[in-house]
Amino acid sequence: MMFHRYWRIGLMAPVLGFLLGAAVFGVMAMGGNSQTRSGTTVESVARAVLGFGSVGLAVSLAALIGGIMMVACIDPHLAKTSGARTAWAALGAASGVLVLGIVFATVQGRVGDNWASLIVSFTVVLAIVAGIVAAFLVYRAERRSERIRPARVEHPLPGAWLEF
Repeated sequence: MMFHRYWRIGLMAPVLGFLLGAAVFGVMAMGGNSQTRSGTTVESVARAVLGFGSVGLAVSLAALIGGIMMVACIDPHLAKTSGARTAWAALGAASGVLVLGIVFATVQGRVGDNWASLIVSFTVVLAIVAGIVAAFLVYRAERRSERIRPARVEHPLPGAWLEF
């Protein structure tokens, strides 16, 4: 039942994560230094879009796994209200992103770079955004499942095959 209701989110989340990551690069490039903007080449822009997009993809996959795990652990039979599932999915998505960021910051701290606090602060912002996007996607999936009910199947009588 859970797969039937949320499969669209599973397909949409990685694409949306990649596009949002690429959009972050676009905002940074448009708001950045004009000398840097004028000196960029097509190859450097494509490399940056792919880099930021892959970070967005990783964040969206962490959010997707976190949201699925939270809803599956708390409401496996989808018996609670749709608002509760939306809140749990948002909390799970934010938690998944936070776990990814803390693991990444820990690895960076072990390597010797002093970027751990900056990574964690960016992760908090990414977790808030991932929670909001997850809440919106689950809300839309819940509304769609309330609108579209499965059609009832009428079982034919045993003699129905004789009366073509």
